Amino acid sequence: MPLLPTIEEEGKLSWLRLMWRYRLQFQSMTAASLVFVGSGMRLAWSIFDTPAGKFSNSYGTHNLMMSWFIGAAFGALLAAIFVQRVTKNVAYTSSGFLLLVAGILNLTLPNHFSSACYSSVSVGTAYGFSQVQALVTGSEVAHKSIRGILLSCERIFLWLGVAIQVFYTRLWYTLESGESGHTLHINQLHGVLLATLGVAAVIMTLAHRLESPLLLLRQERDMALGDTLKQLHGQSQSGTELLRLREDCRQLHNARDWEQFAEAPVDSSWYRISRRILPLLKVLFLRCFAALALSLPYNRAFLSISGHGLECDMNCLYWLAFCGLLGSLAGALLVDWQGRRKLCSLSLFVAGIVIVMVGGVFEHLESVKKTYFDINLQAIALLMLLFEIIVAAGVAVPALVYTGEAFSVAHKARCLAGILICEQALQLSLMAVAFDNHFKGSVFFFTFGGLSFTFGLLVFTLMPETRHLTLYECLLKFKKVP
Repeated sequence: MPLLPTIEEEGKLSWLRLMWRYRLQFQSMTAASLVFVGSGMRLAWSIFDTPAGKFSNSYGTHNLMMSWFIGAAFGALLAAIFVQRVTKNVAYTSSGFLLLVAGILNLTLPNHFSSACYSSVSVGTAYGFSQVQALVTGSEVAHKSIRGILLSCERIFLWLGVAIQVFYTRLWYTLESGESGHTLHINQLHGVLLATLGVAAVIMTLAHRLESPLLLLRQERDMALGDTLKQLHGQSQSGTELLRLREDCRQLHNARDWEQFAEAPVDSSWYRISRRILPLLKVLFLRCFAALALSLPYNRAFLSISGHGLECDMNCLYWLAFCGLLGSLAGALLVDWQGRRKLCSLSLFVAGIVIVMVGGVFEHLESVKKTYFDINLQAIALLMLLFEIIVAAGVAVPALVYTGEAFSVAHKARCLAGILICEQALQLSLMAVAFDNHFKGSVFFFTFGGLSFTFGLLVFTLMPETRHLTLYECLLKFKKVP
């Protein structure tokens, strides 16, 4: 007698058919994606399209550049309090209104310093709140064969927002007429776009109200749980497959702590602490390394080099933005095909080689004390762009996917919020150092290379492969790896 069809047969479908079959799972991330686009635009406005020329006070400019990251940390703190306790509509609707408020501030007071700071904090708060909610909900609603590409929407749409901002800023100043000028200030246009994205995020939140099956299970809404699973995984699913999905949810929900997987005596306090802290530290270090490629010191180093190397007529950071977007798209397509660990470890080793080459060229130029020829600067700029693509595709995306898979239901929101807060603290620390100090080129790039090789070895030895595994199986994997 032939076996009944199972969900394992999903692996035989093409990724386009999988995306169409599970389109409601992607639609559940629509509101968060709109918030990420707006957050990327504000991040580009603050960091990539640096506002140094907009406000004369350098101290005020530093505060303005830091305000987005402060807001993101505050949003993560809010997420730790509310996520997994209330419906996802609370996070996404609140984030949409925060974008709307930021857009109104930019529209009404385009050249006011306090307004710019408050709007940056508002957008950063929306980003922090939505990122934690999106990773929690996205990992719980996604089918195991598309979980990687679904969670990578955060990186894709954040870089898309950065690319949109730097592109229309460049286009604005390219087409600007020196005589008559524009009736609308460019900061007002930025505000209009933010407000539009905020309203769209609220509308999409109200239009797509499917909740996480685990939240429904926690609320003991069995009828709604069955309907939600049927909609998320397609109406064509058989009763046997839906029953299996329901049992997967119940199994994950019941495994609410690491002690559920304990093979050692649970009275060992060190065992309990290590099983909770080690996955957090591994994911945290990986996320922090990926954040370095988005940091102010790296952007400034590229800006100083590309001005002559790429012969840009204005800010060259739009090349960096498009490379980040391209890398994120490539990583989203690869992370469910090639897996997390292999992609991440290989990318870290290759990125280390590339950035050490950059440091080597700098060291040679510094040692011979020759003028930096344009041909050398062009090679360095191109290598830095290649490094950005590799890190965005092979490090940032797998790190984000690992974040959604590494933690149990009971601790996921708090762990994700803690990781995001640490990321923002790292960015703020690097910015504070970059404001008052000048990094020596070769030392900066060699440090980057050493970290890349170190983390590549750690990922290869300590991180599990979670491709095409259920969340419960991912927890077992993280438990077994030291």
